[in-house]
Amino acid sequence: MEKQTILFGIIATLACTFLMVSGCTQQNNSPSPESLQTILEKAAIIESVYYELNTSTTISDSVEQIMTMKIWQKTPYLKEEVNSTTGGITTTLTVMKRPEGIYRYDAMLNTYELDPLIVIPQLSTADVVEDLLNNQTITILGTETTNGNTTTVIQYIPSQAENSTTIKIWIWNEKGVPLKARSITKNEETVITMDYTYSNYSFSDIPDSIFSVE
Repeated sequence: MEKQTILFGIIATLACTFLMVSGCTQQNNSPSPESLQTILEKAAIIESVYYELNTSTTISDSVEQIMTMKIWQKTPYLKEEVNSTTGGITTTLTVMKRPEGIYRYDAMLNTYELDPLIVIPQLSTADVVEDLLNNQTITILGTETTNGNTTTVIQYIPSQAENSTTIKIWIWNEKGVPLKARSITKNEETVITMDYTYSNYSFSDIPDSIFSVE
C-alpha cells in the first residue's frame, strides 16, 4: 500500500508555455495556456467524485501484482474498495474514512470496525493536489491527448524516494485530476514499474448512504 501512495509524492509551480505559430502575419488572439496550479486547483474544489483506478506492478519485466480500486469521495468522507491479485491469489479490502476515524470492513463480522492502524490506499483529491502544488522537483513535459481529453504531462522525483523513483502523470486539464501515471523505481539491479489508469470519473453528488458504517 505504501507503493500506492508513492504516486502522490509532492509537486510544484509551473512555468507557463505559450503557443507559437510560425509564418503568421496576423496577431494570435488565442488565450494563454493555463498554468499547472490553475489546473490542479480545479481538483481542489471538487466536493464529490467517484472513479476507478487500475494499477499493475512489474518487477524486472515480470508482472507481480494487479490492483483495482473503486473510490468514492465526498468531503469529508472517503470510501475505497480494493481488489489485489498476486500470484493468482486475490484479496479484498474496503476502508472508510470519516471525521471520527478510519474504518475497515470485516467480512467475517459483516460490519465496519474502527481501525487506527489501517492506511488509506489512495489519498483524497484534496491531499493529492496539496502535495503536487508543494513539490519543488516538477518538470513540465508538455501536453498530450489521453482518451480524447487534453492533459498536461508532468514528471518529478518524490522526496521520500531518495532520487531512486521517477513519476510521470497525465493531468486532465478540464478537471485537474490524473488520467494515467507511471512510477519507475530503480534499486541496484531491480526495476519496479507501476502503471496507473484512472477511469469512469463521475462528479455527481454521492448519496450519504454510501459512507454509512451502520
